[in-house]
Amino acid sequence: MIVTLSGITGTGKSFFKNAISKELGFENLAIVTTRAKRENEINGIDKEFVTNDKFDEMVKNNEIVVNFEFLGAKYGYRKEKLESYENQVTEVHYNTIYEFKKNAKEVFSIYIIPKEVERAKQELKNRNLPIQVEKNRLQEIEEHIKEYQNNKELQKQFDYVFINDYTEKSKEALLQIIRKKIMLYA
Repeated sequence: MIVTLSGITGTGKSFFKNAISKELGFENLAIVTTRAKRENEINGIDKEFVTNDKFDEMVKNNEIVVNFEFLGAKYGYRKEKLESYENQVTEVHYNTIYEFKKNAKEVFSIYIIPKEVERAKQELKNRNLPIQVEKNRLQEIEEHIKEYQNNKELQKQFDYVFINDYTEKSKEALLQIIRKKIMLYA
């Protein structure tokens, strides 16, 4: 089963992804990207960082599917990983969920909504990104919220909507939801 986590920037996707990996033993499904590696990211674990030429070659060879561009970088998933029956967890940009579900086996898609949008914005600001990148991400938050609220077809793509209040209780609640889902697949 692949658990996908979607939601606005700063809503806790990475935090929950790491908790699911650590506490439930899910493999992190690392997205392949041309984006620059951030300070604490580990190549092959958090994401798979490649050059533009390597990314294009992988797409041409049909090694990567569900590829897209976001804020100037290319992203995509390894086809072999999406076809696997291993328990995996990944973050999925909300507007690629349609394509992701077409290419992956056994997907449990979760849309995370922050209890307070201002908290999500503060989480983004705490990343100390370059000013222009932060500005673009803040603008993307507003666009993303409008798109999700107004697009019923998009809302239907998610199997579960989860509200994050940024507490330990919230983490435990999400883990329990996934434990129950695992029992259904067993």
